[in-house]
Amino acid sequence: MLELHFGVADIANIRFRISPMDHVLGGVARAAHHCAGASVNRDLWWRQEKRHVPLRAAPVFELVNASFKGVPDFLKEAASQRLTDELDTILAVPDPAFYENLAFYDQELELPRIVAELRDGGTRELRRFTDGVWALFRTCIAPHWPDIQRHLQADIAHRARTAAEAGVGAMLNELHPQLAWHEEGILRYAEPEWDGTFWLGGRGLELRPNFFLQSGVMAIPAEHRPTALSYPISARPSGYTSTRQTDGLASLIGSARARALRAIGQGSCTTRQLAGRLCITSPSASSHATALRTAGAITTEREGRQVRHTLTSLGRDLLYSNPVVHHAIAEERQ
Repeated sequence: MLELHFGVADIANIRFRISPMDHVLGGVARAAHHCAGASVNRDLWWRQEKRHVPLRAAPVFELVNASFKGVPDFLKEAASQRLTDELDTILAVPDPAFYENLAFYDQELELPRIVAELRDGGTRELRRFTDGVWALFRTCIAPHWPDIQRHLQADIAHRARTAAEAGVGAMLNELHPQLAWHEEGILRYAEPEWDGTFWLGGRGLELRPNFFLQSGVMAIPAEHRPTALSYPISARPSGYTSTRQTDGLASLIGSARARALRAIGQGSCTTRQLAGRLCITSPSASSHATALRTAGAITTEREGRQVRHTLTSLGRDLLYSNPVVHHAIAEERQ
């Protein structure tokens, strides 16, 4: 059983936050994993998207599913409305916390390969993981994200009304059947696999509604920041049928240049590599890169006889805000 102890300051400091990273974890986690469990919404989404998963996302699936007991804390602690901010926080994890979190896997009978690679390579190896998260979210979750966010915001509004009308305790008591609020200021989670007692210490509680959760909650106790609690949304959509949306980026800059920008979004590349990703000639790729650079979406730096193209902040924002159906990029089709 997990117990969260509240003080007066904690009750006054309860907030809601939507985390894209939480949904990446829940989306790739297999059945019975602490990050997801059995989820109708996750299964419906997966049936639509499994054929679109990019190869670059392989490290994400490997690390999240290296243990059914959970994932390293540094993957769950950084919650933000923007995935790019969450990934920056993951990349900035201090070395001591990084290795301490990986010690979580010492309980496994055999050390998973991805964990061994992270231990050997240190925090610099996280770049491969975060690049995979970005590719997976952009390709498989972003097309559904507006619809998912609508359900999450509706749940937050419902919880806020309950707190205003019946009190914070009543709202917490209704988050999940296995959660129970006690008037002495204790929130108990009656799950045998969870064991611990944590005092929130005046830092409050961050509630994160999750579209992919169904059978349980995911708690992230902390000593120097608000404890986080991910929970399944209350209004379970009947027959979730979200479909991929129209490509807004193609409408803005043209389909060919939208594909070029997304190809560069896979990772910085030379003009020759860009041409290969798009299956076009180098002069055509150079023309697209020139247009994107003029628009401020990419930067170009010379490397000997070649040039390398990289997304700017504007380019990243354009990709994040404009998901597409499926990108016909060679690397993702292989």
